[in-house]
Amino acid sequence: MTLSVAALVAAALAAVTVTVVLHRGGVPEQPRVADAGGRVSIQVPASWDRELRDSGWDPHVLGLGSGHEPGLVVADDLARWPDLAAPVDGVFVGVSAHGDVTARVKALAHSACHYSSSRDFRGADWHGLVRAWSGCPDGGSITESALVPAGGATEPQVYVQLRQRGDGDATDGVLRSLRVR
Repeated sequence: MTLSVAALVAAALAAVTVTVVLHRGGVPEQPRVADAGGRVSIQVPASWDRELRDSGWDPHVLGLGSGHEPGLVVADDLARWPDLAAPVDGVFVGVSAHGDVTARVKALAHSACHYSSSRDFRGADWHGLVRAWSGCPDGGSITESALVPAGGATEPQVYVQLRQRGDGDATDGVLRSLRVR
């Protein structure tokens, strides 16, 4: 089953408010952003934190159980986030209490991009699967991750999508910074 995750995430976050994140003097190189309920937070590269949708998501769009769960998307241009041909840097994070996020991430495909790799991620707080695509229409890459707590618990499960252009890969840094309460 081929899913357009950018379109799915856009649908999951439809009708939410866009909040402009203001930069203030002394903001660290990796600002931390959080969802409206304070349940999910991550650190992102400073150039990504221009716009934030912070009111959650419906995991049903990924093929999981329906309902409203914590989630956020932060990007340099949220209006263009759903379009994989548009140059956008950012990250989506969604928590799911039900279903198998790893199986859903394994089913994802981005036909307009080149599938690059699949690997395990092991951080202090999270373990899981990371799949990567490069050569996307926007000139960048996409990574899709399915994470579970490092301590052996099976919940919460977390789905993370990163879109990034240019040199370097922010995936591991973003995943290591993930906090879910």
